[in-house]
Amino acid sequence: METDSGTIIAHEWLARLTDTPSWANELTVRRLGDALRDPNMRDMMALSLMDPTLDAGELAERARNGMSGPGMLAVRPDRSRLVAARRELTAMGERDPGCMPAVAMLCTLIFWLAGDRKGLDEMLSRPIPDDACRIVTRWARDHDLWPAGVIVPREYKVPAI
Repeated sequence: METDSGTIIAHEWLARLTDTPSWANELTVRRLGDALRDPNMRDMMALSLMDPTLDAGELAERARNGMSGPGMLAVRPDRSRLVAARRELTAMGERDPGCMPAVAMLCTLIFWLAGDRKGLDEMLSRPIPDDACRIVTRWARDHDLWPAGVIVPREYKVPAI
C-alpha cells in the first residue's frame, strides 16, 4: 500500500479503537479489510495494540520501514484498546469473511496481550493453519511468558508418579 494510504489506514484503525463503538460505513470496512490482507498494514494494526502511545503517523512510518527499531521490543497493552480491537475485528470478520485469517491472527495476539488464558486457549484450539502469531503465542503461553504488567495465574500440573 502506498504511503498516504498507510496513514489513512492508521487513522481509521485508531479511530475504531475507542471505548464507544461507532458505526462504520462500507468504505471503512472495505479499507480496513483490505489492510488486514496486507502484511505490513496488518502488522501496523498489531503494533497499535502493543504500543498505544504511537499516533497514526508513527504507525504508518513503522509500517513503511518494516516495523524495525528498538520500539518493537516494548509491549504496553491497553485493556480498553484490546477490547475495542476485538470488537472491531469480530465485526469486520462477519462483514468480510475473506479477512478471517488475519482477524484470527490478531485476535490470538489480543488474547495473549490481555493475559486471557481461556480466550487464548480457545483461539489456539481452533482447527486453522498455524501462522507465526499462533506458534509464538502458543510457545509463550506454554512457557508462562506474558506481557509486562499482565498477571496470569500460573497453572502447575503435578506429574504422575
